[in-house]
Amino acid sequence: MNIAEVWEICIKFMWDQSYVDGLNNFLTQNKVKKILDCGGGTGFPSIPLKKIGWNISYCDNNPVMVRHFQKELQKQNLKISTYTSSWIDLSKNIKENFDAILCRGNSLIYVNSWNINKPELSKENIKKTLQEFHKKLNENGLVYLDLINKKEFHREKYPLLEKIGEKIIDGKKIKITWELFHDYDKNIRKCNIIMKIDDETEITTLYSYLLEHSELINLMKEIGFKNVKEVNIDGEENYNVIVGYK
Repeated sequence: MNIAEVWEICIKFMWDQSYVDGLNNFLTQNKVKKILDCGGGTGFPSIPLKKIGWNISYCDNNPVMVRHFQKELQKQNLKISTYTSSWIDLSKNIKENFDAILCRGNSLIYVNSWNINKPELSKENIKKTLQEFHKKLNENGLVYLDLINKKEFHREKYPLLEKIGEKIIDGKKIKITWELFHDYDKNIRKCNIIMKIDDETEITTLYSYLLEHSELINLMKEIGFKNVKEVNIDGEENYNVIVGYK
């Protein structure tokens, strides 16, 4: 299975219509009109938001994800503006600005490692990414970020096993467990996605920068985001959401 196929299955375990409704309410309350979904992946939540009338554009730099997304658009007979760009090059590759930028699904911490999947990571490109997000927002626009749940940090021992659940999908019995490692000396998080499909097991290993919530909030403030805060989004049970305004 490629990473798009793995993530598409994970989405079915992690979010449902209640999250789409919660995100819709949040964006409406903030008077958002135009959205860019960065790290748009397989198309969640871009596609469900488009279906309920949002003006949303999609951006991802992983060709596997982009191809998966475009196939899904064709299946559903939808049109969404699609950009292929790294986050640190957004202002070079996208001319228009937006009222909201979404970088969700715990995507931000993979800025250095998503395509190369190597554990030599730093936070330099996280800061550059946040600067690009700031540039591409309209005045008073917002950035929506999410991070690993706080309960994952500073445990007595690792690996931490998180049981995501078990479901029947397309007639197959699927069980997902995450095996999580934190290396605080090198600031690296390792996640093994252990997916058992009927009697076969697939393991997908991902490396990311180990970003603390306070560290992200301080970076956002340093770059110039205002009113940076954690918010609760109905239907979001996996990650902690942090927003900031231009």
